[in-house]
Amino acid sequence: MKTGLTTHSLSNKDFREQLYSMLQQGIKPDFIILHYSGRYRFSKASGFIKKVLKQYKLKSLSYILSRSSNAASVPSYSLSTEAEKEVDNFLSSAKIIPANGINSASTIALIKGMGYAIIACNSGKLNGSVLSLSNAIFLNVHASKLPAYRGMNNVEWALWENQDMYGTIHRISKGIDEGDILLQEKIETPKLQTITEYRQFSFFKSNELMGKAVTGYLDKKLSFVKQEISGKPLDQYYVMHPILKEYLAKKLTGR
Repeated sequence: MKTGLTTHSLSNKDFREQLYSMLQQGIKPDFIILHYSGRYRFSKASGFIKKVLKQYKLKSLSYILSRSSNAASVPSYSLSTEAEKEVDNFLSSAKIIPANGINSASTIALIKGMGYAIIACNSGKLNGSVLSLSNAIFLNVHASKLPAYRGMNNVEWALWENQDMYGTIHRISKGIDEGDILLQEKIETPKLQTITEYRQFSFFKSNELMGKAVTGYLDKKLSFVKQEISGKPLDQYYVMHPILKEYLAKKLTGR
């Protein structure tokens, strides 16, 4: 079985962290699909802004401004200089395949021609035509425990409910964060001060699990497990209201 990744940019932070985690496990991905997503990114960003303005009407500018003023003091959880060099060295000779949008007919045909493959996906929402490909397994990184925290602002909601942080690697399915779980581990989280710190730390540590998950699957030490649902509909968390975020931010700093 081949291994690969998808991304809209070779400089994408999540993509590079996941690639490095695979290299650390001795996996040299067979291909990287570099696809166009400019239109998707613009429409997603503009749609989100419209939704926020309509729903919240800028009721909590104080949180937005305070988050901006504190941004410079937030530490960055990212790859070391040496790790970045290792990623760049691999990319200099890697099989990088330019493609159209991830859901385009040409990209689907491209993936079909790859043969059986397990793919770390950094491509946004995949449509049914892509997910129905019988030769490809698409993996997603989710920086929270599933099925407990599905959807948006999952790190924030876990903090709100005083729950432990988890990293999850799961198969992408049509339902949001409903796919079978390949690997899920608790993240030992230090005492941090801001929501941004917790998010950066959680996603960084979750991305580190990709290599372990893929290796475990290839070595047949890990298999996909359906998410446990105790006879009730799955909870779906949506964007946390800015006022709640402001309260959470004060709670984390002890104010």
